[in-house]
Amino acid sequence: MTFEVPTRDDKPLWDVWLSMLWLPSVTAADELKIFDSLAEAPATAAELARRMDLNPRAVSGVLPLLAAQGFLACHEGRFAVSDTTRNFMVHSSPFYWGAVFIVQPRANAMHIRLREALVRKAALPMGQSSDKPPVESWESGQLDLERARGIAAFMQSHSLPAATGVARNGDFKGVTRLLDVGGGSGCFSIALARLHANLRCTVMDLPAMCDVAREHIAAGKVADRVDARSVDMFREDWPRGYDAAFFSNIFHDWSFETCAQLAASAYKALPSGGHVYLHEMLLDDGGTSPVTTAAFSVLMLLRTRGQQFTFTQLRALLQDAGFVDVEASATYGYYSLIRARRP
Repeated sequence: MTFEVPTRDDKPLWDVWLSMLWLPSVTAADELKIFDSLAEAPATAAELARRMDLNPRAVSGVLPLLAAQGFLACHEGRFAVSDTTRNFMVHSSPFYWGAVFIVQPRANAMHIRLREALVRKAALPMGQSSDKPPVESWESGQLDLERARGIAAFMQSHSLPAATGVARNGDFKGVTRLLDVGGGSGCFSIALARLHANLRCTVMDLPAMCDVAREHIAAGKVADRVDARSVDMFREDWPRGYDAAFFSNIFHDWSFETCAQLAASAYKALPSGGHVYLHEMLLDDGGTSPVTTAAFSVLMLLRTRGQQFTFTQLRALLQDAGFVDVEASATYGYYSLIRARRP
């Protein structure tokens, strides 16, 4: 059986897709006079949210993206305007650029969503009845087949290249049975099984998503070593008998508290010597680069309960759950794989 991989990484696709958040983050900050406030006095995200009566979670997501684009500087968690911003984005400057943004950019749907997120008092994410964030399906445990197919198609498009990368470049030595938690279409389990002949994988997800995953598993010709098992990861006991638990783009959907719950569930389900894997786009330790990952974090702000993490943050979550030997390695494009062991 052949195992096809892309001939280059997909960073340009991620860059152009998530650039949809670059300008709206600037125009929303301009309209709300966030730059003016920070020009008067630098602040942490929490301090600025209190000072301007803004949504703390939204501010903590948008400020790093503004820093990643060069509009803010960040030192030890405190944000200040950059020289570019002081010259061109502060209202009192004779070189203020903001009049350019008043008409068309402020009518942009993403500008409106970001602005509403920043001023909103209620919890995020935001969604209309016709645009229900996928995270709410896992939160409620309710997912119908039509919606599962749509989510799987979306995730398959941007996850399949990364799945081939993690299968080729991740350290899975000694792993024989892997539980793919919230595995969606099953593309990661399929890629792992196709490259590692001794590895058996189970996609664990809600019932409708498992039905969709079985279709992909059959098409991938790995049904003899990959199956799907219906389990609500928040309400049901996780199956035993696996020596690894794998999460791809799962932790970034949830708050620190929920991620701690997931890490504890993985620890409980694994035997001594078992491994947990977190596959995520990581921010640098300052939390403000790369710009595409910072933009992805703002998308998580709008669509999930979570954010993109730094390695330090995820290492602490796993260590608090009891895992040891936490390490990270780049796998493909912007993605990295964090690996830790249950003692």
